[in-house]
Amino acid sequence: MVRFCIIGSYSGRNAGDCAILENVTREIVEKFPGAVCEVPTMNPAFVRNTYPDLPLVPVPCMPWNLSVKLFGLPLALSVLRSDAVIVTAAMLFDVRFWNPLYNFLTSLLIALPLAKLAGKKVFFYGVGVGPINSPKGRAVVRYLLNLGDGVTLREEASVPIMQGIGAAVTPVMAADPALGQRVPEETAARMRERVRTDLGAGPFATVNLNAYVGGWTQDAAGKTLTRERFEAETAAAVRRLVDEEGLGAALVCTHHMDDAVMESVLRRIDRPGRAVLYKCRDFDHRELMAVMGMSEFMIGMRLHCQILAVAAGTPCIALNYAPKVRHFMQMAGLEDLVIELDGGYSADLLLGRCAHLRDHRETILPDMLARVAALKQAAKNSPAELARVMEK
Repeated sequence: MVRFCIIGSYSGRNAGDCAILENVTREIVEKFPGAVCEVPTMNPAFVRNTYPDLPLVPVPCMPWNLSVKLFGLPLALSVLRSDAVIVTAAMLFDVRFWNPLYNFLTSLLIALPLAKLAGKKVFFYGVGVGPINSPKGRAVVRYLLNLGDGVTLREEASVPIMQGIGAAVTPVMAADPALGQRVPEETAARMRERVRTDLGAGPFATVNLNAYVGGWTQDAAGKTLTRERFEAETAAAVRRLVDEEGLGAALVCTHHMDDAVMESVLRRIDRPGRAVLYKCRDFDHRELMAVMGMSEFMIGMRLHCQILAVAAGTPCIALNYAPKVRHFMQMAGLEDLVIELDGGYSADLLLGRCAHLRDHRETILPDMLARVAALKQAAKNSPAELARVMEK
């Protein structure tokens, strides 16, 4: 029986991470029948309750377990019990380097050297690399990547970053594991009825926002997009979609930290019975993906909201707060639907993109679906490469 230690941010707070964990585990089980996957987590109940059909063993990582988030004894012991350590998602960045509650590099500096010392395999599974802006960040990420027995990437934009920091390991291109997420039919049926109850039977758009808006978003002229103006312009656009286009609006919150901004925008929209908010506190990633899949289109900000939407066949307009967002939209053939979050952001700009998408849907959608199918196929490179590494 093969035992893996899967490292990621798996506490149930982020629907995108929930989808990654499900699909990485399913792919591992397909390649390694009988495998057991340990998951260091601050929320063991989430792991047990969300994935009852998967061989996931939660490893509690709380202060009384001698751990600060993943930084501590439980992670080290899980590494020693396992045959291989799998690093997932976007953990290789150096923002807030010394804060283990936000940044995972210090935790990986425990886990990965220990794994190599103990003769374990180290595998980076469909990861993103960056941003990396400091000398210590470049040195640490280079060191960690060079410990890997194999690396698969979710995006081509990570390749020049790896080259720039001098990583010696050769990556294999794959795609984000969350692209493989599926919605069980009973879940889809339940959410169809829920949306019909909340919004009526007509067409609707989905909207996803995050909390990463503030004084740091500005254009070349230095005109700042404040959170206040961002919320007001977005709400005005959605309100006009409701009033002028006859669409419902399902706001989909995929991270606990985004609750406040999405609640504020819902209040500003002020269309009871035509706008509703579904939070990942109350609905799991499959249920939220079901809502995305039923919508005519999505206005999305978080990367994995866009990933889950296009995986469900729904085109997206992206509010671009990070390079990874634009890069994914390029891969999905939707780059013309990217909106920069700078001083030029407005309700009219957002509505213009909505009109473009609706007017050209017959050409945009088939191209997107073909590209997404290719990305789903590329995602299979990760389990195939892991199998190759484990055979060495």
